[in-house]
Amino acid sequence: MGHWVQKAAAALIALALVASPTASGQDLRDYLTQQLDNQEPNNAERGFAHAVGPLAGTLSSSRAAQLPLTLRAGQEIRIVGVCDESCNDLDIRVLNPRGEIIAQDVRGNDHPVVDLRAEMFGQHTIEVGMIDCDAPRCRYAVNVYTR
Repeated sequence: MGHWVQKAAAALIALALVASPTASGQDLRDYLTQQLDNQEPNNAERGFAHAVGPLAGTLSSSRAAQLPLTLRAGQEIRIVGVCDESCNDLDIRVLNPRGEIIAQDVRGNDHPVVDLRAEMFGQHTIEVGMIDCDAPRCRYAVNVYTR
């Protein structure tokens, strides 16, 4: 009976370790959230209000993620991206429903900002590109603002 209890306790501890976020994972989420929060006053000064996000994920170098975003014609938006400390270059492109690039920030930095006015109603795509990551995978986060 004692042996069975030890195995069950070990299994529960292993499950708890897998199911709970690691301190470093939580620290990383906090770091990305703080980076986005630091942009809030600048966006507010320009009349932008937080609409969506953070939209977050992980990517390896030279990989991209597509995030859907429904916009209405004439809507002004700002998209702000940030990435973790292992990331050196993050790009953002916005594609309209026809798949055409309508705005982008592909400068060599880790904090892209894209401003645009949607030309048409429909599902647009935010493409987040991890251009340079010093780790096997880097974490990114994106907020969308509107005015």
